Amino acid sequence: MIHILEEYFKNYPARRKVVEFLWSAGLSVKNGKVYIKDVEVPITGIAQATGVNRKIVYHTIEYIESKPALKILFENLSPKSSLVSIAPLMGWEVLELTIQKGSYEKVLAKVLSILAEKRIRVVEIFGSNPYEDKSKAYLVIEGVLPFEVIASMRTEGALERIVIHTPERNKERMICPKCEVKYCPRKVVFTPES
Repeated sequence: MIHILEEYFKNYPARRKVVEFLWSAGLSVKNGKVYIKDVEVPITGIAQATGVNRKIVYHTIEYIESKPALKILFENLSPKSSLVSIAPLMGWEVLELTIQKGSYEKVLAKVLSILAEKRIRVVEIFGSNPYEDKSKAYLVIEGVLPFEVIASMRTEGALERIVIHTPERNKERMICPKCEVKYCPRKVVFTPES
């Protein structure tokens, strides 16, 4: 969560849970209501998802709308869409990278350089680089990564962990202290007729 939100909600732990949920889901706040795009989200659902009562959700909305900086921020918030969860179903792989604090740009540049060298197509890059914690990056790769690409990435010291989301069962041989393989058995095969 960004610093501005932490500053406004540091003394309100229950409201902070609500605002963290709104922020991570990309839910906007307008005219006393919560929206995902232009569809209103029920307050009861937000209360259940965050483990607070509805009154706290209403107070959080009122508080957001009473502070000009928060109001502008949350009026313009929108959800992020990503191919990360469906990539293995499509026969693609996802590299989930955990990167040491302060090394996000350097590690991402190195990984992209390795992939470009091997002419591996990156379909999507999705990530976050928080100020106070480790960073995460997700790279959706068209097709299946060769073993030597993963071996090249392992040499980057600031790259703490690599998780490979794959449709291929034989990737399990790649496991090292930095790597983990998550196999998806539901690969979807598209034919020209479908």
